[in-house]
Amino acid sequence: MSEKTKSLSKGGLFYLMYQVLNLAFPLITGIYVTHVLLPDTIGTVAAAQNLANYFVIFSFLGIPTYGIREIAKYRNNKDERSKVYSELFVINSISTTIFLLVYVGLILIVPTYRENLVLYLITGISIALNFFNISWLFEGMEDFQFISIRNLIFKIISFVFLVIFVRSKNDYLWFALVTVVGTAGNYIVNMLCTKKYVKFSVSGLNLKRHMSSIIYLVAVNLAIEIYSLMDITMMNFVCKKDSITFYKYGHAVELMLLQVVNTFTIVLIPRISAYYKENKISEFNRLISKGFKLIFLFAVPMIIGTFFTADFLMVKLYGSEYIVSSYILKLFVGLLLVSPIGYLLGSRVLLVTGNEKKMLISVGIGALVNLIGNWILIPQLYEYGATIASLTSEVVVMVIYICLGKKYFKLENVIPTIIRIIAAGIVMSAALWACELLETGWIKLIIQVAAGGLSYAVSLIVLREEIVMSYLKVMIAKLKKRGVKET
Repeated sequence: MSEKTKSLSKGGLFYLMYQVLNLAFPLITGIYVTHVLLPDTIGTVAAAQNLANYFVIFSFLGIPTYGIREIAKYRNNKDERSKVYSELFVINSISTTIFLLVYVGLILIVPTYRENLVLYLITGISIALNFFNISWLFEGMEDFQFISIRNLIFKIISFVFLVIFVRSKNDYLWFALVTVVGTAGNYIVNMLCTKKYVKFSVSGLNLKRHMSSIIYLVAVNLAIEIYSLMDITMMNFVCKKDSITFYKYGHAVELMLLQVVNTFTIVLIPRISAYYKENKISEFNRLISKGFKLIFLFAVPMIIGTFFTADFLMVKLYGSEYIVSSYILKLFVGLLLVSPIGYLLGSRVLLVTGNEKKMLISVGIGALVNLIGNWILIPQLYEYGATIASLTSEVVVMVIYICLGKKYFKLENVIPTIIRIIAAGIVMSAALWACELLETGWIKLIIQVAAGGLSYAVSLIVLREEIVMSYLKVMIAKLKKRGVKET
C-alpha cells in the first residue's frame, strides 16, 4: 500500500481469513489428534509449547505490535520505512539469539525438561523461527491479501503432514513438529517478499530511538502472556494432564471466535495510526466508533450461538469425554465482548497515541489479578478455577484500559447501534430456543445456524442498523452495476 490506499473492507475480509486460519488450524488438527493421541500426551505437548511460547514473547520484544505502528507511519516514505524495518530487524535478531540460547540452557539443566529433551527441542524451533518474524511489515502496509493466501497454503501443507505422520498414540513428537511447519513456511516466504516494500541496510541505523517504546511493550507483552499462559503453567504442576487438555480445547475455540470479532477492528489499526500521525482527528474518531460498533455486531450473535450449540459440537468434534471443554467454552464466551472492547478502546488507542507506559499499568494489574486468581482457584477448581481467574483478569484489564484511554477518543452515535443489536440478539435467542424442541443431531445444528443467523440479520435490517444498511447498500449497488455490464 505504499503508493495507494487499500480498501478496509477487502483488507478486513482477508485478515479475517488470516486470523481464523491461525486459530482454526489448532482446532482442526485437534479434532484429528484427539482421535489418535491420548489426552495426557496432548497435555504433555501443550506444556512444552507453553514454555517455548514464553521465550517467543521475550524474543520478539513487542516488535510485532510496535512495528505495525511504525511502518504505518511511513507508508508513503519508502526510505524511512526501509530504515525503520532494518533497525527493528536487527533488534529482533539480537534478542532472538539471546533468548534462544537461554532456552536451550534451561531445557538442558532442568531435569523435568531434560527427561523429554527431544520434545522441548522441537517446540523450541518456534523461538528460532522468530528471526524471520516480519509479518508486522506486511500488516503495517495493509497487505492482508498476501498474508492470508500465504498462510492458507502453509496451513494446508501442515495438515497434510499431520495426517501422514501422526498415525498412532506414540506419534506425539511428530505432532509437535507439524505445528511449527506452517510457521516456518510463512516466515521464510515473508523474507523472500520484503523487496516490494523495503530495502534492508545496516548503514546509518539508530537502534536506540526504538528502545524506550520497545522496553515498555516488552513489559506489556510479558504481563499479557502471564495471564494467557500462566493458567496452563500452574495447571501443569497441580492438575492432571487431561484437565489441561480439556481446558486447552475449550479455550482454543473461544480464541478462534475472538479472532473473528477482532479482525475487523485489527485491520483498522494501521489506518488509525496514520490518521493520528496526520492529525486527522475526526477520521480517527470515526474509525474508532466503527470498530466499537463492529465488535458488538459480531460478538453478540457469537455469544448467543455458542451457548446453544457448544455441547453438541464439542462432543461431536472431540469425543464424549470432552464435554468438559464445552463448559469451559461457555464460561469463556463472554470475553468475545470484553476483550475486543479493551483491545480497541484501550490497548490500540494508547499505542497509536504513544502512551505505552499507560498500557503497562492496565496489563500489569490484570496479570497480578490473574496470578492471584490462579493460585487460589486452580488447586480447588482445576480447569474451572483457571477459567474464572482468566475471566476476572480480562474484565479488570478492560475497565482500566478504557479509563486510561477515554480522553484520546470520542465515540460517535454508538448507543442506538447497541440497542438495535441487543434487540436483534433477543430475537435470535428466541429462534434458537424454539429449535431446542428438535431432536439433537447435525440436522438440528444446521437448522439452528440458519434460523439464528437469518433471524439476527433480518432483525437488524428491519431495525435499519447503520452499519448493516451501509454494507447492504454497497452490495446492492455492486449487483446493479454487474447486471448493467452483463446486459
